[in-house]
Amino acid sequence: MKTTARSLVYLITIAAFAVTPPSVWSARAKKRKPFIPPPTPTPPGAPSTDLSSFVGANLEKILGPLEVKVPMPRAELAQLRASFASRFSKASLAERPQFQTALAVCDALSQAMDERDKAILNPAASNWPQRSAQLRQNIDQLVVNERAAEGQSGPTPTPGGR
Repeated sequence: MKTTARSLVYLITIAAFAVTPPSVWSARAKKRKPFIPPPTPTPPGAPSTDLSSFVGANLEKILGPLEVKVPMPRAELAQLRASFASRFSKASLAERPQFQTALAVCDALSQAMDERDKAILNPAASNWPQRSAQLRQNIDQLVVNERAAEGQSGPTPTPGGR
């Protein structure tokens, strides 16, 4: 009778293993994560879009009165410039002029911030209102040049297409 009871326990144990899935047998159940494809990068827009946004938000801070103490957006400008430099290195020959002029706008904005800092340190030696007007004209002209460069690097016409 003991042998029959033991055999019955063995049979129940074997049946239980046969019915249960293998993941239960292991010490740690292996969970599979569903495959999620990586997001496709969206192509960056034209440099004028980024420049317009930056200039619109920061030009008054950069060229404003010296009495108003505002933090200069140097990190944001550096990031924008690095983006343009990276995109320039990957751009086609037709697109390169727009990135060159975008980099020139960034350099002019950086120069304006540097001149503002110098004028703050020595306001008596500075004629900031006139200088800021000159810097504004220069930056505005560079932005216009950048937009024109974008217009010139439009889609290339196909040969024989009308």
